[in-house]
Amino acid sequence: MLTPPSPSTPLWHNGYVLAFGSAALFSIKAIFIKLAYRYGVDVDTFILLRMSLALPFYLAIIFTLHRSDHWQPVTQRTLLQVVVLGLCSYYLASYLDLQGLRYISANFERLIIYLYPTLVLFLGWAFLGRRISMRQSLCILCAYGGILLIFWQDQGFTTGVATPGWVNLSPLSWGALLTFGSALSFAIYVAFSENVIRTLGSRQFTALAMIAASAAIALHVLTRGDLSRLQQPWPVYGYALTVAFVCTVMPSLMMSAAIQKIGSATTGAIGTTGPIVTLLSAAWVLGEPFGVMHLIGMGVIIASLLMMKKPAAKTAAPMVEEGKDDAGGVKGEARTGQDLASASKD
Repeated sequence: MLTPPSPSTPLWHNGYVLAFGSAALFSIKAIFIKLAYRYGVDVDTFILLRMSLALPFYLAIIFTLHRSDHWQPVTQRTLLQVVVLGLCSYYLASYLDLQGLRYISANFERLIIYLYPTLVLFLGWAFLGRRISMRQSLCILCAYGGILLIFWQDQGFTTGVATPGWVNLSPLSWGALLTFGSALSFAIYVAFSENVIRTLGSRQFTALAMIAASAAIALHVLTRGDLSRLQQPWPVYGYALTVAFVCTVMPSLMMSAAIQKIGSATTGAIGTTGPIVTLLSAAWVLGEPFGVMHLIGMGVIIASLLMMKKPAAKTAAPMVEEGKDDAGGVKGEARTGQDLASASKD
């Protein structure tokens, strides 16, 4: 059963505080990435630094699970699925996201990423035989309407980075397309990972997927041949460590604790405050646009996604199962995209 807060519960043990803290830490990741870009670091180098610094924490999870009774046997088929899904999210989605951030504002990036539940619904309809209700369809249209509103509002925004010569799009359009590709990659990961996570559990699955993605990223950088790029100014290492630990490992643990205390539905709903944190942080730290239209667009998107959650729980197979484990406690394994964002979102 869920653990209700008591008057004597320390603030950092309160499920609502943990859920909001998790959403906030996930959301300010883009701020630190933008700050690192000011030192001229390229995407390949930064993502390698970030994954390398986060990897020891996930290796520790593997070690802990092996030493306990929570390690689940991994067949060759399951391992292949984990590797493919890990590459899809922790490698491809991360890479496209960081590329997109070079061209668009941090708040626009975060709102595009938050469209992934709409893509999960579409993938479920296209490949898994799941239905999309009329209400969900209207919510999807409203969410994309909010994105178009912010896209129109940001027409005058520029990061000063030009698109590649072969791209016949404006930097804003190209960055939005790259970020949407990241959201789609993450949606594929969410839509097709349920059975694997049910088999292995969220911690074991996430750790194995992160290891696979880290190996792929290291191979990617090695094939480029220029290892001198790993020599960066000290602030870049600091930002990479912050993104790896403060914006990845810490919120993933906080989210797991919040799910156990207040449930996945409430945790997911609180998680929709993430774009608000990004918008305010980007305006304060980076000086990015912050106007009435941004607030309206963000409100439309968040409200649409919240409205979409209830019917989605009835028409699509839920990706969080809260039940009793053998010890009578809560089985809080993450099954939703919001929960699975623990190590990726990026």
